[in-house]
Amino acid sequence: MTKNYLKFWGTRGSCSVSGPEYAEFGGNTCALEVRYNDLILIFDAGTGVRALGQELLRQNVKNIHLFLSHSHWDHFIGLPFFDPIYEPGVHITVWAPPNIRRSYKELVSDLLSPEFFPIRLEQVKADLEFKTIQQKTPVSLGDLTLDFHSTHHPGLTYGFKIQTPHQTLGYITDNEMLQGHHGSLHNIPEELSDPHQSLIQFFTGCDLLIHEAQYTPEEYLHKVGWGHSSSLNAMYLIKQTKTSQWLVTHHDPGHTDLDLHALQADTQKRLKEYEISCKATWIGDRFVWPIKKE
Repeated sequence: MTKNYLKFWGTRGSCSVSGPEYAEFGGNTCALEVRYNDLILIFDAGTGVRALGQELLRQNVKNIHLFLSHSHWDHFIGLPFFDPIYEPGVHITVWAPPNIRRSYKELVSDLLSPEFFPIRLEQVKADLEFKTIQQKTPVSLGDLTLDFHSTHHPGLTYGFKIQTPHQTLGYITDNEMLQGHHGSLHNIPEELSDPHQSLIQFFTGCDLLIHEAQYTPEEYLHKVGWGHSSSLNAMYLIKQTKTSQWLVTHHDPGHTDLDLHALQADTQKRLKEYEISCKATWIGDRFVWPIKKE
């Protein structure tokens, strides 16, 4: 495997699933590993982070950066099962958005409370350092620059932009584009498009955009306000940012492998109809995307 890459350890949204009908795309919730030179970054700590943690222990990794988009269960529930937090000598920097009611350290402590888990935060052996990330306030780590923008989702939720010396990568899992829109992508009313202009500008220029398409257009009729996009409305972001590569993640737990293949085929057909020049790929657990070296 190339040294610099993205690897998805969980691509399911809302809750994890299991069974033969999910074998191809997997059932773990959000967890993305990013390797760049000696840096190891993780985005979100859904159930997929458990297997990733086991792999990091086998590799004797001692320094990890964990970025949390928000604290909903599907992005957070895997943290107690992330083995590196129980290893002495491991340093984990937890980067998270500001939280109005409680800090993320308090939320982790709640997650490890006696009512939910047998181990307390004070029993964790790794060195956990909590840092707050702010919208449009870049963070530099080695050769990478990371930036953040709020998305349209209940509660403060961030999307991430990762800039390497040679590529710009966007990662957005929970984002409801054009809330309440059920029609064509032609002539979108300003009251629907205006709230998204800052996000569109932020991710314009990405070589790769990772973004959800959790619902079919028909399903979205009954899911308005839930914080997720229909496949059609997600295409609006792809069109406006002019990205040429779209990796689709955060799959609905009700969608089997057959459902996801059908949704992919329908979306690819619509991309052609709207003359949107973009390759869309539905991805599953353990999917790897090489990052350019030059």
